[in-house]
Amino acid sequence: MPRTARELTLGFLTLGAQAAPLDVLDAAAGAGFGAAGLRISGRNPGDRWPPVERVRDYAAAAGVRVSSASGYFISAQTQLEHLLATVEAAKRTGAPLILQGCFEPDLARVAALMRDYARAAADAGLRIALEFMPMSSIRTIAQAQQVIADSGATNVGILIDALHFFRSGATAQDLRSLEPASIYLAQLCDAPAQRAHEVSLFDEAMSGRLHVGDGGLDLAGLVDALPADLEIELETPVVAEAALPGLERARSAAHKAQVFFSR
Repeated sequence: MPRTARELTLGFLTLGAQAAPLDVLDAAAGAGFGAAGLRISGRNPGDRWPPVERVRDYAAAAGVRVSSASGYFISAQTQLEHLLATVEAAKRTGAPLILQGCFEPDLARVAALMRDYARAAADAGLRIALEFMPMSSIRTIAQAQQVIADSGATNVGILIDALHFFRSGATAQDLRSLEPASIYLAQLCDAPAQRAHEVSLFDEAMSGRLHVGDGGLDLAGLVDALPADLEIELETPVVAEAALPGLERARSAAHKAQVFFSR
C-alpha cells in the first residue's frame, strides 16, 4: 500500500547517531514527514543528555508528532533509576513510546528491570518497544518474546528493525506468526542481501544501511507481513550522504521511500 512521507516517521539515526532532537524535528518538518523518533538521552549511564525541555512545544509548532524516544540501553551498568529517568524525559517530550535496546547478558535481570520499568511507563501512559538485535543480548524475536513474558508487562511489545530482522535469520512467516498487537513499530532500511564477512554486525548497523529499495533485503515481503496499520519509521543513515545537511538527508530518505512504496 503506497505511503506518503506524511504517513511515515523519520528516525533520528537517518541524520546520524548524534542527531539532536530539535534538528530531527526541523528535518522531519522540512521533508514532509508526519512524525519523528528522537534520541533523548545518551546510550549509557553517564553519557550526555541533549536538552529535551523544548521538544514538545517545538514539535507542535513544526507540525510533527513525536513518535518515540530512545534512551539508555539496558546494560550491566544500567539501574532502574536510569530507566525511570528515560520514562520521565519521554513523558516531557510527549512521546508515547520508548524504544529499548539491551546489552545486558543476564536476561533474568533484564526481565526484572523491565517489570518495574514498564510499570512506571504505564503510569505515565507510555509503552515500551523492545528491540532484538543479533549483536546484542536479545538476538532474536523469540528471546524478545521470552523477556517480555518473564517481565509480566502488558505494555511492552516488539520493535522490528529490518536489518536486525534479516540478520537474525527471521522470515516473513515468523512475523506473521506474531500477535499483530505485540508489534509496536517497524524501522525500515535496506542493505546488501548478505553481510560482508569483514564487516561486523555492529558496524553494518551503524554504517552499512542503505535507503529502502537500494539494497537486496526483501523489504516488500517484510512490509507485506506487517500489520497494515503499523507505524513505519525510516532508519537510513546512508554513509554516502553523511556530509549533507540534515534536511537533505531527510528529503533523500523520503524520496526513496515514496518510490519504494509506489512500487
